[in-house]
Amino acid sequence: MINCDQEADVIATRLDPLFTAQWHCQYRIDVVNNQYGSAFNFFLDIRRKNHRERSIPLHTVHATDLAILEKIIVALKKHTQLSLNFVNFGHVRWPESQRWIR
Repeated sequence: MINCDQEADVIATRLDPLFTAQWHCQYRIDVVNNQYGSAFNFFLDIRRKNHRERSIPLHTVHATDLAILEKIIVALKKHTQLSLNFVNFGHVRWPESQRWIR
């Protein structure tokens, strides 16, 4: 059984040392649906002016249930206000809120 709050805490503790507020720098969390590995991957995407874009792996959740992912996202949003980018999800809705995944 996956503990959603614990998974969000793992992501948040790995995110905190990497997030340093800098001028001309954009941060975002990428949530990737890994269909072949049956998991959801979390990355920190960093874009600095006149530098290459960096994508740092944060955590992998070994589940395919969108209800679990939705609970992890809600718990993660309580910790950070960074933008979330959802990759490889297609046109599906969240199970609880019935909003489109974007």
